[in-house]
Amino acid sequence: MEDFKSPLPPRQLTNLDPEEDEAKVLPNTEQVNSEPLPETPPAPMPQVETKKPFDVKKLLVWGGIVGLVIAIFFLVTKVVIPAMKGGGSSEITLNYWGLWEDSSIIDGLIADFEAKNPGIKINYIRNQKDDYRSRLQGRLAKDATTEEVPDLFRLHASWLPAFSNNLAVVPTATATALDLDKDFYSTYQEDLKVSGKYMAVPLMYDGLQLFYNKDLIESAQINLPKTWWGLENAATKLTVKDATGKIKIAGVAMGLTENVDHWSDIVGLMLKQNGVDLTKNDDNNNKKLQDVITYYTIFSTKDQVWEKGLAASTQAFADGKVAFYFAPSWRVFNLEDMQTKVRYGITKVPQLPTLASAQLDQIESGQIEGDLTNINWATYWVEGVNSKSKHQKEAWKFLEYLASKEGLEKLYTAASQTRSFGEIYPRKSMATMLSGDSKIKPFLDSADSASSGYLSSRTFDAGLNDEMSKYFEDAINGILYQNQQPADVMPALKSGINQIVQKYQLTK
Repeated sequence: MEDFKSPLPPRQLTNLDPEEDEAKVLPNTEQVNSEPLPETPPAPMPQVETKKPFDVKKLLVWGGIVGLVIAIFFLVTKVVIPAMKGGGSSEITLNYWGLWEDSSIIDGLIADFEAKNPGIKINYIRNQKDDYRSRLQGRLAKDATTEEVPDLFRLHASWLPAFSNNLAVVPTATATALDLDKDFYSTYQEDLKVSGKYMAVPLMYDGLQLFYNKDLIESAQINLPKTWWGLENAATKLTVKDATGKIKIAGVAMGLTENVDHWSDIVGLMLKQNGVDLTKNDDNNNKKLQDVITYYTIFSTKDQVWEKGLAASTQAFADGKVAFYFAPSWRVFNLEDMQTKVRYGITKVPQLPTLASAQLDQIESGQIEGDLTNINWATYWVEGVNSKSKHQKEAWKFLEYLASKEGLEKLYTAASQTRSFGEIYPRKSMATMLSGDSKIKPFLDSADSASSGYLSSRTFDAGLNDEMSKYFEDAINGILYQNQQPADVMPALKSGINQIVQKYQLTK
């Protein structure tokens, strides 16, 4: 008989030998009156399947084994392997608030970083410029575990006092790895250090430079100005008026506030060069401050090289209606968008003589080398880490990558795919990589002698810069339109400045 198929383990059924059975039944002795045995054996007894009772204990054992295997599999695949890949921690996501760069520009760097750090994901969120500062501070005030509270974010360098409670200190290891003290321009050391510790990391540089119309300068055979006095003289010669006295070609976009793009940066630059400290309130400092606002307004009042009713200075320059114009590097992109036909160059901003007896005409003509200030204006954005973030270590690791030479070069290359150049490198050692571009070189040449202030334009902060600028705007307009003398506007100006200094605790 074949093996009997059963859900239980197979067992072998034994065949019965008829002859052997017979021997067992009948003893080997002679029987009386017995009939002969049949020659064919009897039919075998039918075999009935007997089922074993249900084994609960065995089922429990097998169930326990299967459960243990599943638990081990889950532990290995979901915990052990990710932990090994992530350096001993489970995967985390960093929320990164950006402002100017589209995600298409930064996505490549994020992908590179994530490939090298599988345990970290970056969620990049590009914000709109309007009300960005107030939205950022409002979000940072929330619990750090709340969805989409940024772990790291972009802010203007001048905002540091307003964000003092929101910024984590840059770890010494990160500052050392990036070589912030030696390889980055000095403005970062001056602007970003509080009590000897960096509070943010720069990924770019920008500042104020003097744009000029080459055709107008060359036709008038005028040298590029070295001093403010030289700029004033050149602007006066280049200004062209119609029969009614209205300006057709302006010498320089300067002297007013409403149609001079970056007027507050120009004033901030002049204050720096004249040694004004907005946090001080003494007679000498106040005299220097008054001299600056007085000199700024004479380009409109006395020299009349710029006037109300002209197009905004960027548009006027693009239209070929102004000879000299102050702007940061990103205005190049605006001029390109405007499809300007103007042949223009970019040069250094004017400086002040360091000696009252300086022969300015000889300095401007190049006959002598005069002692001039070498102070420029920086206005730039930086990256900070939320002081409440639970993932500060990972955030600094990401910023360390972005600010590395490799990261900066990749960021610049990506941005250059969508515009004529990317963000200017903040590292001195990388300057030569961009010095061949005539539109970038003047900014590079001025970067290490620049510093920032609290009159930076177009930060859209509705805070420190805008509030400070409003007091200066009121003072300048008081002189221009209300027939006030410079001395008359000083009390309100100084009072406003002092309020800002106290409100934002501007002394380091």
